Amino acid sequence: MNLQYLRYAIEVENADSITKAAQNLFMSQPNLSKAIRELEQELGITIFRRTTRGVVPTRQGEEFLTYAKTIVSQVDELESLYHTKQSDIFSLTVSVPRATYLSVAFADYYNSLEAHGRVNIHFRETGSVNAIQDVSTKFADFAVIRYEVIYESYFLSLLADKGLRHEPLREFEYLLMMSDQHPLSGYSEIPYHLLNGYTEIIHGDIQVPALSVSQIKPNAELKTPPKRIYVYDRGSQMDFLQRIDGTYMWVSPVPQSMLDRYHLVTRPCPNAKNKVRDVLIYQKNHFFHDAQRDLIQRLKSHLGEA
Repeated sequence: MNLQYLRYAIEVENADSITKAAQNLFMSQPNLSKAIRELEQELGITIFRRTTRGVVPTRQGEEFLTYAKTIVSQVDELESLYHTKQSDIFSLTVSVPRATYLSVAFADYYNSLEAHGRVNIHFRETGSVNAIQDVSTKFADFAVIRYEVIYESYFLSLLADKGLRHEPLREFEYLLMMSDQHPLSGYSEIPYHLLNGYTEIIHGDIQVPALSVSQIKPNAELKTPPKRIYVYDRGSQMDFLQRIDGTYMWVSPVPQSMLDRYHLVTRPCPNAKNKVRDVLIYQKNHFFHDAQRDLIQRLKSHLGEA
């Protein structure tokens, strides 16, 4: 019997709703319903009765849930008993794309953590393929991946092959980010051809470029070969945008507070309208602890600030 399914059933009882329980568990409602059905089939009983107000346990369901809570409690106690030396260690590993709204949300999350004796957190900024590998090998607890909508079928197929679940976080179009002193910063929108002669900053260790020439409308070509600087951390990115005249980057939406801090602006490009998605991914049987749920809620809450 799958211990995770027992936790699912207990959460459904606590929430009085499969939909609400799915939200609390950060999984889709159909997947949770399927897990409950599989558990019921394995046991040969009906655990929950569906009503217009939600779900309620059947008589056999109530008996089963009493045993389930005891089992889960004993397993948790057993794990605690044999991990006493690590009881004061808080560990978390997440893999994400380079996005300011994610790092700002993570900083707020860390500041909200209660005091721990020891903290081990890996906040890994990497490409989508690497992030998928991190989650599939359980190196990362969960991850956020980024892809253009035109490539969605490829990434969803890859996630299915790896047995991973996904949940969309946000959809956006890439923006141009530059110094507020940049010659083009006065434009409300910047046509692609006006970038001619200016220097693009690109992250050199991300396999898929932010925006390829093939994705720009054909009437917006550059007349001279592009100038590019490849960087490998966001600290250099900010320094170069401020200090090297005429530099720019393609970025996801950035919180205004960060733009103000570094004297930067973002502008849309009418020639580049490809939709991009940030997607949360995790193992099928991953159980989100309260601290992990809090981080994901903070990531979602920062979406409207960028």
